[in-house]
Amino acid sequence: MRLKHCFVALHLLLLSIASTYIAPALGSDILRYKRSRHRYFTVDNNGVSPDTGNPSSTTAISTDDGSGNSENRRVHKNSDPCLVKYCGAGRECQVAAVGGEIVAACVCVRRCARRHRPVCASDGRVYVNHCEMHRSACDAGTPLTTRRLSRCLGNGNYSAQARKDFFAYHTSRGKNIAKYARSKNKIKHRSSGKSIPRKNGHGIEECSAQEYEIMKDNLLLYSHARLMAEDNHSKEYLVSIMFSHYDRNNDGNLEREELVQIAKEENTEELSAGCNLSHMISYDDADGDGKLNVNEFYMAFSKLYSVSVVSLDKSLEVNHISARVGDNVEIKCDVTGTPPPPLVWRRYGTDVETLSEPEIRVLSDGSLYLTNVQLEYAGNYTCHALRNQDVVQTHMLTIYTVPEVRVTPEFQSKRPKGTAKMKCHVIGEPLPRVRWLKNDKPLELYEDQPNKYEVIGNGTKLLIRKVDYADTGAYMCEATSAGGLTKDISSLVIQEQPTPIATDEERRFLSFHEWGILVYEPSTCHALHEIHSTDIIPGTQEYVCGPKGVPCSWGRAINVADRYVYVSQPEKNRVLVISEVQMMIIDVVTTDKNPVDLWYVQNLDYVWVLNWRSEVDVGIKTVQVIKEAAQRKKHHTTRPEPIDAQFDLVRGLHIPQQRDTKHVFKYGYVTHTNQHGMYKLDLVNMRYTRTVNLANYNCVPASMEFSDLYGFVILECEEPITGQPTGQVLLDYLTDSVLAHKPSILGKPAISPDSRYLVTLDKQNTGVTLVVQEILPSGLKFAFDVKTTLNISDIAFYPSQTTHSYDIYASSTDKEDILFLDLTTGKVEMITGVGKATPPHLTKWGNPNRPIIQSGIFGRYMVSPSNQALFILNGETRTVNCEIGGLIHPGAIVWFTVSLR
Repeated sequence: MRLKHCFVALHLLLLSIASTYIAPALGSDILRYKRSRHRYFTVDNNGVSPDTGNPSSTTAISTDDGSGNSENRRVHKNSDPCLVKYCGAGRECQVAAVGGEIVAACVCVRRCARRHRPVCASDGRVYVNHCEMHRSACDAGTPLTTRRLSRCLGNGNYSAQARKDFFAYHTSRGKNIAKYARSKNKIKHRSSGKSIPRKNGHGIEECSAQEYEIMKDNLLLYSHARLMAEDNHSKEYLVSIMFSHYDRNNDGNLEREELVQIAKEENTEELSAGCNLSHMISYDDADGDGKLNVNEFYMAFSKLYSVSVVSLDKSLEVNHISARVGDNVEIKCDVTGTPPPPLVWRRYGTDVETLSEPEIRVLSDGSLYLTNVQLEYAGNYTCHALRNQDVVQTHMLTIYTVPEVRVTPEFQSKRPKGTAKMKCHVIGEPLPRVRWLKNDKPLELYEDQPNKYEVIGNGTKLLIRKVDYADTGAYMCEATSAGGLTKDISSLVIQEQPTPIATDEERRFLSFHEWGILVYEPSTCHALHEIHSTDIIPGTQEYVCGPKGVPCSWGRAINVADRYVYVSQPEKNRVLVISEVQMMIIDVVTTDKNPVDLWYVQNLDYVWVLNWRSEVDVGIKTVQVIKEAAQRKKHHTTRPEPIDAQFDLVRGLHIPQQRDTKHVFKYGYVTHTNQHGMYKLDLVNMRYTRTVNLANYNCVPASMEFSDLYGFVILECEEPITGQPTGQVLLDYLTDSVLAHKPSILGKPAISPDSRYLVTLDKQNTGVTLVVQEILPSGLKFAFDVKTTLNISDIAFYPSQTTHSYDIYASSTDKEDILFLDLTTGKVEMITGVGKATPPHLTKWGNPNRPIIQSGIFGRYMVSPSNQALFILNGETRTVNCEIGGLIHPGAIVWFTVSLR
């Protein structure tokens, strides 16, 4: 106890010494590095370069940082743009001249302050401090996140520069307490009672195992007092500093000569009778190479890696956890040991600390911390000791969402004795329970009218028959789940003279055909507006398609935020922007050769463009991005980061689309020509984060689907050279780990908008097999398959009449039929007489020769173009609503909403 008090008193004394002699010196350095040092730059076509001239638009001003020192900086119009410019970690602001104006530019930090707080990065290296880590990340163009220090020590990737800096810094801090190291009265000393003569040799017989442990124990105490007088860090941190201090030649190993020299200079022989530093090689050189690497040195001071002491209560082997979207979740690992072992967290076999995801962190105490959890975070997480993978705890995380409810109509007026109909669509995980209420109370049952109310399916529709004045009220669709309770209201008014009520919005569609663009209203099938191929685009001298006699050639068309329609014109090397309100072309965006595919990422307001650069689908494509796509402005394209400096070797681009849950995806994927696997694409920063190797499955993704629920990605795989199908691969979106490979399931996958069903179209010479699988937390479960002789061209998911999910309508490449498939029951029906499809040889750019497009959650209609007509189908009655003729090879269809408020 007296010894403990001595240490406390000494520690306080050292703190006083440090604050008196060391802090002022360090403080002046801190001020010196904090002072802003802006360089003046000029921006030209060659990038940013230093400017040695004195531009006339700058004025010299003097700044004082509080240390008494001032410096002159030239700024534009007496203001410094860097004062309001935030550059982020690893970058600093520098002023730059652009066209005579002074602007703020962010560049990589050139120099970091000499602050010594070692940090383990996700690349497995130890950096001197956070600034050095972020600076390295900026230079490399790859984001880095922090990991626990013990993880980097375990990998042995301890940089020579870090060791050198640690040594210089901590040696300077220890000068004031060097005498303490030489006073054996201040050192904890234990003896077996047996006198052991101390010799200069290094034989193990001079140093017993017991005395060796005493020496290491005292060495830790001595090193803590000398090197960490002002800090109270972990043992791992202390051992890392000791290793850097002893490694004089910075080669990452401790040789016997180095240890002998350290022992002589610091008189460490006082720590034990018969043992010195050089005996560490005799006891702990595990690989027998005559020196200690960082892992051997670390293990010498810690039994953290011991397999025998790791344990887990059997009742805790599986831990069930639930959270709602947006929650922060901390998961404790119950794997224990004496002393506590460093822990590894994995998701489907992948170490989560290698993901560089800022929302997924392993804290210093070994717990897993998830920030702002999303649907793809659901799944299994395991933890185990770093050197013992036999004792594993599994944590099963379930993510809930607050139910979303939508009803239609919002308001309706009916005559007495009529029938009122209301629809309800719910979204949520788990799938909510649904019930209808009137004025916040359960529907009353009438003995004289047992069929007064009819709830269809599981609450998708409510019928009220023979309405009278008492039925006036607010009818509520209520959805309840583990995620919460939500309602939406449909108001009903009964009156003799019903008031005509205009709905708040109306669905219309654009049809792109060989001679222009037509706008239609689906219920009446009337054309509302037409843009001719020979029209001049406003503000330009260009035709919509070309002069008289030149047909239009369309690639893809997409709805952008219900404001604009973007449509690609591959043969014109451009994308047209059409205003949905004005019904006119308002912008022309020039692209690379042959732009075809378009994707809209709503949360970023980006339109991604895939340029074929050829009339056939081969792997020489390029990718471009149109930013601020929903803004009224002149647009242009930009490029994402190239792979291996190659812009034109893209084979496929796969961008997830927003579905019912409005889930936001952070990543897409890109495939390259004749390469297995793919590259993961950061959609925000437009750069590639890592590669996904699928060589073990002989897989190059031909198509890809993303599930909002459970974080699944489904790949249609084929061989890179022959293009032969190799099956279906199920991938985890967070880690890119392969969860399942099904070589027998071939064809293009399609996911229902609620992410509950996966339908795979396996096209054979004799017909098509539709393979239906349910999407469950555990993966994909086979439901049923349907074989048909109908050669399917395209499919559309249509809201089910009996469930809060979807059914399928499929068009034919060569017959006048539309197939209906109930995904719940497997029931099949045919709708006949819908006209012949456009001959396949007349379609280009990968478009289906008979597309079929559905109009939304509450939309009744679908449109399917035939060779010379449009067929509008009523999905509720499964009948043809009307046929619109007089069109030549109509193709792309885009639905949009017109607000009538």
